[in-house]
Amino acid sequence: MKFLMALLLCSISAFVAAQETITIKRSNYSIAVDKTMRIDTAGTSMADLIAFFPLQSETDKFGENMNMVMEPTNGVDVALDEYVRLSVEQLKQYFKNMVVTTNKTMTTKSGQQYHQLMYTASMNGFDLQFEQRYISTADYTYVLTFTAEQSQYNAYKEKAGKILDSFKLK
Repeated sequence: MKFLMALLLCSISAFVAAQETITIKRSNYSIAVDKTMRIDTAGTSMADLIAFFPLQSETDKFGENMNMVMEPTNGVDVALDEYVRLSVEQLKQYFKNMVVTTNKTMTTKSGQQYHQLMYTASMNGFDLQFEQRYISTADYTYVLTFTAEQSQYNAYKEKAGKILDSFKLK
């Protein structure tokens, strides 16, 4: 009986966890985001997708978010490491106080290789923490970015990690 109850509780827990996300299916990829997030797929700021976490209070002025930018490769064969190097150069021009904390190639549990870039920078009066994943295919380089205020990063880190890990190419 105890085994049956434990099995039932595990099943209910899995069902509840599954209900906490929604899967967004785009033409080239899918990603599971927290169901409380506000989704923008209008192509704002060159992003194919932006998902905003809810603001924490009326005084919260920055919406932590996830965004996906897809850059066509147009048949140009640029190695992922070179693409990231060029991106870091551009970011350093935009963010004068950028500090890179992580810059390495990794592999997901499903075997998808990606490059992880984490950095801090200030923008519009906010001290921000960025976590990016770069994934390259023959047709596109995908840049998935989680952005949070540095003071709020740890509060969102686990949920953001699950969203980043849920990204799947079609």
